[in-house]
Amino acid sequence: MLYKLSIALAVASSAAALVETTPDPEWEAYKMTYKKTYSSQADEDERHELFKASKTRVAALNKANAAAGDAFGINWMSDRKEEEKYKKGHVKPEGWTPTAPVRDYTANRRADAPKAIDWRYTEAVTAIKNQGQCGSCWAFSATEAVESQLVLSSGSKLRLELSPQQITSCTPDTGTYGSLGCNGGFTEGAYQYLTTVPGLTNSFYVPYAQSLTAASATMACPTSKIAAMDGELEQLSGGYAAVSGYHYAVSPCVSGGCTKQDLTKLQAALETTPVSVCVNAGAWNDYTGGVMTSAACGSMAADAQDHCVMATGFNTTAPTPYWIVRNSWASTWGEDGYVYLEMAKNTCGLADDVTIPEVALDLSDNEKKEAAVRREQIYQKAIQAH
Repeated sequence: MLYKLSIALAVASSAAALVETTPDPEWEAYKMTYKKTYSSQADEDERHELFKASKTRVAALNKANAAAGDAFGINWMSDRKEEEKYKKGHVKPEGWTPTAPVRDYTANRRADAPKAIDWRYTEAVTAIKNQGQCGSCWAFSATEAVESQLVLSSGSKLRLELSPQQITSCTPDTGTYGSLGCNGGFTEGAYQYLTTVPGLTNSFYVPYAQSLTAASATMACPTSKIAAMDGELEQLSGGYAAVSGYHYAVSPCVSGGCTKQDLTKLQAALETTPVSVCVNAGAWNDYTGGVMTSAACGSMAADAQDHCVMATGFNTTAPTPYWIVRNSWASTWGEDGYVYLEMAKNTCGLADDVTIPEVALDLSDNEKKEAAVRREQIYQKAIQAH
């Protein structure tokens, strides 16, 4: 009897050891695909558990996204801890109240309003940027919005890659519009800061210096360079965009569930220009492509906003109509740096905080007429993109 029991225990022990040492083919393929290496076996074991948790989470997200098909999958972030994933950074001061005006873009809407528009295929949208491991999304969103307004207001005569580092480093960290650099901020704070200086300089004069691969302290503001951007050496330091203010395209939602935001007004604004938006990006690290539904993205509430990006168009003709949204996580993420959000709802809360900066240009009447003609040409290109 004891002999049989010993054999049974030995068999069970061998089976357990076999289970523990049997390779996980998906894990092995994952490591090879993404060139993963680990500092120790304990580190790899921990990462393997995170990978398995990611598979479970992705399956649940795709189930929630069933109405539009799979939009989530395993990617380079699937073995990362939460603090190691793509950075966000939207933070508003507690109790902050919006004061900027709301402009109703439906008032002058074209009679032949387009069924789809895609500004990313025009001069009005610059190349995808990368905020790296710094919570400066708000600075990137504001910078991109200023870039677009500079192009559209000048009829593409003025096209500059501007400096998100200036906003990240130089926006004050105190006061009503205070922001905290890599620790977060908000687009309204960025615009307010820009009205107090000559403008937003180009990305060569103040290049982005935060680490793309590791967390880094916010770089110090190059105060003397900013003060001198419109001085005697302006011809050498390069162009900049003078920002005079900003407005909303939809009445902002700063509390509550934000389930009744006016999506028609957002659509009308996008028929005129790309816009800055702030969203709940809690599910975005797992996004790999396709249309993300509101059910999968989750809350659209004001207090769920954690990331600022840019809406660059929409497509009502798709099987699942969607908003086209530009991210700042490099072109290797999502749909070549973009995400498509279900259009029927305030998906991810993208209509909660829709802002458009105002760029001051000293144009003559004749230059304004020429700019209007060229802007129409840019618009025609945007509506023909689909």
